[in-house]
Amino acid sequence: MNFNKVKTIRLSQILVCGLFIFLFVGCSSDDTTSDSEDEQDISDDDPIIDDEPSDLEERYVFGENLVIEHSWDTDGCDSPPCSTNQDNLNAVFENTLPNDPYFYMDDDEIELNLVCQLEKGRRVEFKQTTEGPLTSYSKMEFEGVYYSIPDGGMTIAQVHNRGGNSNKPFFRLELHSDKLETVIRKDPEVSSSQTSFIKMDFPFVNNGNYTLFPLKVTLEKNNGFVSVKVMQDDIVIVDEDFQADTATDWANDTGIANGFYLKAGLYNAATTHTENLTLGYTTFMFETDDTN
Repeated sequence: MNFNKVKTIRLSQILVCGLFIFLFVGCSSDDTTSDSEDEQDISDDDPIIDDEPSDLEERYVFGENLVIEHSWDTDGCDSPPCSTNQDNLNAVFENTLPNDPYFYMDDDEIELNLVCQLEKGRRVEFKQTTEGPLTSYSKMEFEGVYYSIPDGGMTIAQVHNRGGNSNKPFFRLELHSDKLETVIRKDPEVSSSQTSFIKMDFPFVNNGNYTLFPLKVTLEKNNGFVSVKVMQDDIVIVDEDFQADTATDWANDTGIANGFYLKAGLYNAATTHTENLTLGYTTFMFETDDTN
């Protein structure tokens, strides 16, 4: 037997094994060092940058073509036309939460509130600033709780008009203590006492009274129609489409026919305003293709 060969072979084997162990330990050490460095790069004190929209920005989508119109601290409606102000809603949640007497967010951020002022508080509404024909698309979708209702009811959503000599609502959705009511105005250019209205009543579930349950409303104009849908506890209680009468100036007057826009909130048509009207929106989303 050649012992020198055996020794050479064994020595070679030992060197190979030693090299393998060295490389394995070195790699493990590098991995451990890398992990440690990664952990050191992210500390508890480092700010976490979140580019995702907040929950409020997802629940309340206003856009640049919407304002809040209100009669808080104005001359009111003692001598019509009613005196109002309007505030821009762009980036309304960017730096702080709304905290006006007519427009504020609850501390728990569950409801965004609109409030009518006593005596002078005829309205506080979200209003579309652009306008267009009934064939163009605009939509408001919202859910809210109405904390008080005047004896004669109040308007909670409408398709208004600012074209030609109109400045009148074509469609209104009214909330009463025992029902919802849709109202279509026949003539766009005369006072309420000089025209007629088409009204339809819709009872609440089980013919009950309104008891602070949320109402989910979708109001849309598109394809020549005004469409309104209302749900109470996931049950549809209103689902109607309305079209302008082609024999009226809603359709025949070019200015009026192109002047429709959406509004939603609180509008109290009563002569006196002694009720403390408050509305809490849990969601509100608005979008439009109107640019005029």
